[in-house]
Amino acid sequence: MSDPAAFHLSVIDETTIKHGRAYNFVELTLRDEDGVTHTRQIVRHRGAATVLALLDTEDGPRVLFVRNERHAVGARMDELPAGGMEEGEAPEQTARRELREETGYDAGSLEPIARFHTTPGITDELMHAFVARDLTHVGQDLDDGEHLSVHQWTVERALDAVRSGGLTDAKSMLTLLLAEDRGIL
Repeated sequence: MSDPAAFHLSVIDETTIKHGRAYNFVELTLRDEDGVTHTRQIVRHRGAATVLALLDTEDGPRVLFVRNERHAVGARMDELPAGGMEEGEAPEQTARRELREETGYDAGSLEPIARFHTTPGITDELMHAFVARDLTHVGQDLDDGEHLSVHQWTVERALDAVRSGGLTDAKSMLTLLLAEDRGIL
């Protein structure tokens, strides 16, 4: 990340427009080098975690996906399990909780893969990606209003879906490609 002191615009005010359950909508007032002010609206986010869950089967490893209703894009999307961090929660705790809630599996081991900003043009959300292994089925525990189904894909199918455009969820795509690059898949 770059040094904020080197920015051409400096933040002179930040006003919360709306407090949300998981994030806040904020308006920044910025001043440029000539003293002219500008405004930007952004989303302040607590952060999130996503999990590449690898299930050992007799036919080789399977990647767990959830099919999620994403009303913002008007589609049901296949994604790696993920969710927002609760107040005071560490990224690993979020990953374990979301894996259990969304897929019904607990992880014997959970290792970080990477962290990345999801859409830095509109939010400060930092996504933490993990790989989960040694899975034990304990049953789903979905939040109220969540309607997710769990699917097991071969590693080949998951990577093919990234390359063919069958997956369009950025966190899932990036996590899979980074895992492949690091020899995890």
